[in-house]
Amino acid sequence: MPDDKTYRLKVFQDNFVFSKARFPALVSAWGTGKTFCLITRALKACKDFPNNLGLIVRKEFTDLRDSTIRDFEKYTGMKLNSSRDAVFPNGSTIMFRHLEELHGHNLQNMNLGFYGIEQAEELDTDEVFMVLRGRLRRDKVDHWGAIIANTNGHNWIYNTWKVNPKPEFELYEATTFDNADILPATFIEDLRRLETEKPKVYRRFVMNSWDDTDAVDLVIDPEWVRNAVGKDLWMTHPIKRIVTIDVARYGDDKTVFYAIESSKDELYKCLAKESHEKKSTMEIVGRAVLFAQRHGIKAFAVDEIGVGSGVVDRLKELGHQVIGVNSSERASDPEKFYNTRAEIYGKGAELFQDNKVSILKDDIELQEQLSWAKYKVIKSNGQIQIEAKDDIKERYGRSPDNADAFLNGLWALKKVRVEKNPETMGNVQQTGWKNGAYVPPWAKAQEPVRVMR
Repeated sequence: MPDDKTYRLKVFQDNFVFSKARFPALVSAWGTGKTFCLITRALKACKDFPNNLGLIVRKEFTDLRDSTIRDFEKYTGMKLNSSRDAVFPNGSTIMFRHLEELHGHNLQNMNLGFYGIEQAEELDTDEVFMVLRGRLRRDKVDHWGAIIANTNGHNWIYNTWKVNPKPEFELYEATTFDNADILPATFIEDLRRLETEKPKVYRRFVMNSWDDTDAVDLVIDPEWVRNAVGKDLWMTHPIKRIVTIDVARYGDDKTVFYAIESSKDELYKCLAKESHEKKSTMEIVGRAVLFAQRHGIKAFAVDEIGVGSGVVDRLKELGHQVIGVNSSERASDPEKFYNTRAEIYGKGAELFQDNKVSILKDDIELQEQLSWAKYKVIKSNGQIQIEAKDDIKERYGRSPDNADAFLNGLWALKKVRVEKNPETMGNVQQTGWKNGAYVPPWAKAQEPVRVMR
């Protein structure tokens, strides 16, 4: 900043600017001075260490030119040269680049002292951050890589800095109201109206909520998921039930079971969940059958691609109704959906949007993963396509096993055979039903059974 100006930093700003952490992050709401703080930190690094070299990155060129560079020149009084570099008298330089310029040999030849990513939530993955991390090797300077960002759901920033961060990663947060004393009163008043008019925008951009996201291209809106958590549903007969299984393909993935039931009115309720790591096909089958028996379920939906095919075959050998789910197959409505995977996610999205689903309160993994998948519309034919599971795993560092399993179950329930009305089925010893509800074999016949859920 110009030497004749004095700025009083807020605590969260001061902590970020002067952090000794190798990888500090300032994730804060509107009006909290994020860009100012990043520029201040970069200026300090250049003045403290002669011949330092830093890089400030923005995803899009127009944003870099019209926002980042403009703010830098306004705050510092400096002008960038034709290469978009700010050169200091002591030989230090700050380069301003957009994402496309980082691809190729130029980045490989950089020996950086520091880097900063502005609006880092615009990046889908941590790839850029990690590649730049490998360029922090300039001699005789302090090394750091910083980001500034708005929250955007449980993305890579959330996973890196918010959830069990490593010691080198420090997170600083603030709401708009933490800086309200220097913001226009009319601006603050308008934000308070936003709380009623656009609550999702208010939570994310004013209160710095990590639970809200830019849902423009998400298949399932996080708000729909929140509405489904622990939701009370009036389940009417005939009721169909299924155990849905997503079989682990990789060493770090999990095999997930869900017990789900649907009602006559097409309401869907999750009854239970189990997950297992590193189990053989036969172990998965055995555990799945026991899980199904505990909930009085005879039908299974299994992702049959890859190792799941062995689970399908064995369950069929045991006499169970098995619905194989092949997400790459042709959709039943090919004019609308690119493949079965798109149809499965599309059906699930409709059910969540219509408040027809109830999920378990303590299933945090499912609550997060349901909103991970993005979609696009194929321009040539208008089909809806869902991004691949591997792409989701690359972005979040985890596979969406829970979401895939659960959504497969919602889709497969329409194919489950309808049992006779349990009110008219024989005695409980023969059928497992009493007064319209399933009674497991080990339950006492005289114990009361709830019918409605």
